Amino acid sequence: MTHIMVGDGVLPWWLSGAGILASVVLVTIASRQVTRTGSRRAIPATGVMTALMVVVMSIEIVPIGYELHGTVLAGIILGPWFGAISSLLFNVVRAFLGDGAITNIGLNTVVTWLEMAVGSMVFSRLRPFAYRGRASLCGGIATAVSLSLSTLVFLAIIALSGVEPASAVHTGSFDVATGTFDPDIRSGGLVEVHLPGSGEHPEATVAGLTPFTWFAFATLFLGALGWAIEGLVTGVTVGFIARIRPGLIGLSAGSDGLGRPTE
Repeated sequence: MTHIMVGDGVLPWWLSGAGILASVVLVTIASRQVTRTGSRRAIPATGVMTALMVVVMSIEIVPIGYELHGTVLAGIILGPWFGAISSLLFNVVRAFLGDGAITNIGLNTVVTWLEMAVGSMVFSRLRPFAYRGRASLCGGIATAVSLSLSTLVFLAIIALSGVEPASAVHTGSFDVATGTFDPDIRSGGLVEVHLPGSGEHPEATVAGLTPFTWFAFATLFLGALGWAIEGLVTGVTVGFIARIRPGLIGLSAGSDGLGRPTE
C-alpha cells in the first residue's frame, strides 16, 4: 500500500532525486551505527528478513488491493539501523523485479525504513507489556501505528509530485511501422500520464473532489483493512517468537520486559 509502484519518469526528477539523496544519507548513518554498535549475528538476520519481505510483499489481498509488508516484523527483529540496510536491499531487489522504478529506489527505501523504524520504536516502548501473552497485542499495535504513519507519508509524496492518480489517458498499442498509437481501447497498450493543470487534459472532479482526494480516501479506507489484517499476522508471529525465542525480539526469557522474573 505504501510502495510507490510507478514507472521511471512519472514522478518529477527533483522528487526522485531528493529520495535518492535522503536514502544515501540514511544508509550512510546506518552503516556507521551498525559498524560501531552492531552485532555480527544480525547480518544473517538482515539477509533473511530482507528475503522474507520480498516474498511477503508479493502476496496481494486481491479484494482490497493490499500487499502485505512484513516491514514491522523486520524492524522489531533488526532494529532501525540494520533495518535501513535491509530496506535498501529490499527495494533494489524489488525494482529489478519490475515492482517500482529504479529512480524511485530512494523514496521507497525511506518509506520502507520509516515503517521498520517506527514499528521498532513503538514495540520497544511497549516491551514492558510484552509478556504473559501480551507480545502479540504489542506487535499488532506497533504494526497499526507504523503502517498508518507511513501511508500518510506515501500520500504526502504523491501530493508533492503533482501527479493526479486518475489523470491518465489510454493511448492504445504502439505500431512500430507507422509510429502511431492504435486508438482502439481493446488494443491494450500504453498509458500516458499527464500532470494536472497542463492544459492538455482538464482535471476532472467527482462530487467536487479531485482524483487525488478520492485516491487518498480509498487508500486510507482499504489501507485500514489491510493494517488490521497485517496487524493480526504480525501480532501472532511476534507472540510465537516471544514464546520460543524471546531474545530475537529483545525480550529476556523468564522476565517481564523490565528484567524482573515472572516466576
